[in-house]
Amino acid sequence: MQTFIMYIVITILMSAVLIGFGAPFIAIAMLVYRATATRLSGAMRLGVACGIAALGIAPCYDAYGGPLPIYVRLLRGEPVNFAAAAIAVVVTWIAFMVLARLFSRRRPAHA
Repeated sequence: MQTFIMYIVITILMSAVLIGFGAPFIAIAMLVYRATATRLSGAMRLGVACGIAALGIAPCYDAYGGPLPIYVRLLRGEPVNFAAAAIAVVVTWIAFMVLARLFSRRRPAHA
């Protein structure tokens, strides 16, 4: 349990680095969200956009506990455990979905 909490704290403290590396994915997610306004429902658009952003930010930890996005480790040629990477992407996607729902603007219904 202590190790799990340590990884959570490290990830929160290093979130600026993860977001910096994930900026291109976040930009693509925003473009996809806006481009699919007429094609997909709101929840589906949000899920796709959060999934794209999660692919760019999902952390992968090295031997010293330092998080870097999975795609950075793959581009460097470092070994990445597929199961751990899949879990990281899913957990990051869920976290983005929750945050997006919490911070989304509530629009009044038109009568």
